[in-house]
Amino acid sequence: MKHAKKILAALLAGLLTFSACACSPSEALSSDDVQGSGGNPQAEPQGYALQRHEKADVPAFPDEEEYLESGDWDAYNAAYDAWFAFDAARREAAYSYEGLLNAYVRKALPVFLQPADPAENAVCSPVNIWLALAMLAETTEGETRKELTDLLGISDMQQLRETAANVFTANYTDDGSATSLPSASIWMNREVQYKEDLLKILAEYYAADSFRGDMSDKAYSAAFKDWLKAATGGLLDESVDKLPDFDQETVLALATAIYFKAAWAENFQEAATRAQTFHGAKGDQEFDFMHQTERMSYFRGDNFAAIGKRMTNAGTMWFVLPDEGVTPAELVNSGAAADFLEAPYRFSVGVPYEVSLAMPKFDVNADLDLKEVLPKLGVERIFDDRADFSPLTDTQDLEVSSASHSARVKVDEEGVEAAAFTVFLVEATAALEPQRIDFILDRPFLFAVTGVDGLPLFCGVVNSL
Repeated sequence: MKHAKKILAALLAGLLTFSACACSPSEALSSDDVQGSGGNPQAEPQGYALQRHEKADVPAFPDEEEYLESGDWDAYNAAYDAWFAFDAARREAAYSYEGLLNAYVRKALPVFLQPADPAENAVCSPVNIWLALAMLAETTEGETRKELTDLLGISDMQQLRETAANVFTANYTDDGSATSLPSASIWMNREVQYKEDLLKILAEYYAADSFRGDMSDKAYSAAFKDWLKAATGGLLDESVDKLPDFDQETVLALATAIYFKAAWAENFQEAATRAQTFHGAKGDQEFDFMHQTERMSYFRGDNFAAIGKRMTNAGTMWFVLPDEGVTPAELVNSGAAADFLEAPYRFSVGVPYEVSLAMPKFDVNADLDLKEVLPKLGVERIFDDRADFSPLTDTQDLEVSSASHSARVKVDEEGVEAAAFTVFLVEATAALEPQRIDFILDRPFLFAVTGVDGLPLFCGVVNSL
């Protein structure tokens, strides 16, 4: 039974305001009270916590089937109202920064989606990287900060902070129907003096937990990696293990992460899954292809076609198929892919098609060395002796020694599961009648998972399976 809802007022962005809680560096919190910034349970880094933000309570999305037996529709209405208000807050937050990140996405995607080997896959989370760069901008000053804010597309620091807070809010949910859990943290050397005001800013606007410990202690590095593994739902454990341990020269580590899981609005039927040939960059191979006919958004662009498949309460997954004879790399280099992926919803609203979709089940992951690619986007000073970290500490001669990004996206009959992290290590010395089409993803293609804000939460190139 569907009930029409009339909501006179929605609880807006205040629902997801995060506040910092101060703890003594030697104070250990109980494991029952401690979770990762995104809400993923994890072991408490004993004795390291300085600031912890308070997690928002997410109302559960009510399942009507659970209320059928009792017939308690007043309880259902109350549960729905609470969920609707929370969802309205997320969407209000998304509206507040509409268009502000588009230039960054359009500029960054052609760089992020270029694997060193054209036959390999590329996967990234543009939004996760943006949040990490915004946090890095907070810790820097002068020309170092300007290079970062020029790429981010926002030079006013208060606007940057409010935008970051709203990006976090828009992409934060765990309501039982969908999970999207961004998180952030900063890990500091106990031998270095830091400016408390900046740590409070990072907690308030970036929901960043802060920790302090002995960088030469392997247990501190292990606690950091445990935090990352929990914040990415265990999907990126191998990539986390590849990260270098802290050492005596490490002044701080800055990290952002996200875990995402959502079901298709219309699931694929497993009975319709069958073997089919994927004509990949490494040759023809047989894989399990899922099949479905559904009304979807469709867009025809310059040398490519794209469709959008909806997820339950979690946005849309877009698939971009280059024309025959055109590679994903050529589409990326031409700018056509970035123009579409930075805001795909703009191109396809109101154009319904009945799509016969055939797509492979896939699980793709990639590591991205941001120290190699960010200079191509105008960010250079943080990597050399010109770096200025004075807002964070008066310690001199600091630079980013390592800048890592990893992402993974899994797709099957039920939905999408994905995760990403970004780590910067700083050392001393970042109603028309539907038309019928066939859309068969049997050759290299691109994809994007967009959140409620329409921005690409995850992007990738599938050249091989």
